[in-house]
Amino acid sequence: MKRMMVNCAVCDMRSVSEETLKHYEQITVNAATVIVTPEKKDLINRYNVMMNAADVIEVPAGENVRIVSQNGSYELTAERAPQDGEKVILFVNGMLNVNADAAEAAAKYEQIRVNGSVVMPKSISGRLHNLNVNGSVNTYPDGAIRLNRNAEIDKLFPLRAKENALYWASRRLLFTDLALDTEKLRDRNVRFAARTALIAESLAEAVVPMLSEDTDILIVPDGTKFFGFDARMNKRFLKKFGPKVYINGDLTVEEDAAEILKAIEYLYVNGDVKLPEALLDAFEEIDAHYDEIVIQKKTGKVIEDNVRVTVDKALLEKYADGILVTDCAVVHIAKDVPSELILERLSIADCAQVFCTEEQEAAVGAVSKDVASIGGADESLKDMITGAGHAFPGFKVINASEYVM
Repeated sequence: MKRMMVNCAVCDMRSVSEETLKHYEQITVNAATVIVTPEKKDLINRYNVMMNAADVIEVPAGENVRIVSQNGSYELTAERAPQDGEKVILFVNGMLNVNADAAEAAAKYEQIRVNGSVVMPKSISGRLHNLNVNGSVNTYPDGAIRLNRNAEIDKLFPLRAKENALYWASRRLLFTDLALDTEKLRDRNVRFAARTALIAESLAEAVVPMLSEDTDILIVPDGTKFFGFDARMNKRFLKKFGPKVYINGDLTVEEDAAEILKAIEYLYVNGDVKLPEALLDAFEEIDAHYDEIVIQKKTGKVIEDNVRVTVDKALLEKYADGILVTDCAVVHIAKDVPSELILERLSIADCAQVFCTEEQEAAVGAVSKDVASIGGADESLKDMITGAGHAFPGFKVINASEYVM
């Protein structure tokens, strides 16, 4: 049995031949976008071709439509416009930056497809009818100088700030450096805009008037440090962050952090707090903001950052304190694991797919958090998802950003 699986962002099937379709008993295409002609679409429909695509674009046969595909960030400028009479479809898997002078250039594309995010001036927003975005669109004030997503306005910033300038950050502005010369910023009539601004308490009176009215403001104690990722509270926490910290992500409190909690003066977690039940009372004594507290089982083993993990009865019986499986793509629960053992010793978090029997589903759901899908699947489908095509003679797997079939 010859089978093919194509995993890509853009699959161009405008030139697929009947000979290719006949060669495989089954073809699976997993793509953000598939490009076909009406004629090829009819041909494909006569064969066992399964398309898992967010979008299918039909291009008239015979038309010379050029495909431009970009992974990562792409900057659209006036100079990058298609030539007169040229038909171009632009695909961006990442971030598309549309410059202020690029409105006419953008309009010359047949289509612009973005799987990610778009950043553009407000004056262009709504004018690009050929733009399709699977993600977020961020607009900034016209004429604003763009900063990093999380931009720190420190003591060096006034030395290079331009007079009468408006600075914009797509996520947040950080005014936590107590050495910041706010008078110099005010004298130069510098203004700021962002979704959110973190401001040290002693700087608030001077900084707030510089912010746009639609910027959300959070006043934090002097000395607060900002950390932009998930963090772990352990014996090194205070040395790294100090007693006052803002964490833009989840915080995992480890079992040896009891003394650390006593030293915390201010804690803002822009996400969940994960901690063992024994530390719950101590954590609730501190000045903390968070979305949700997640009680973690005591675990004797942590399995993380793997593509595929199999948990069987022998593995669970080996670790009396339990097992935590986290940040893994596919988790397979062996059929020999009883539901009682799952409830007693297994925790699953932040995984894409958990395969289990119908009898195990309820127990797996009870011990799982942030898992996209839980349920059964046949062996061939599991291996196809994990890319284990080598398990099947004649099974071809293609992983690419762009693929022409």
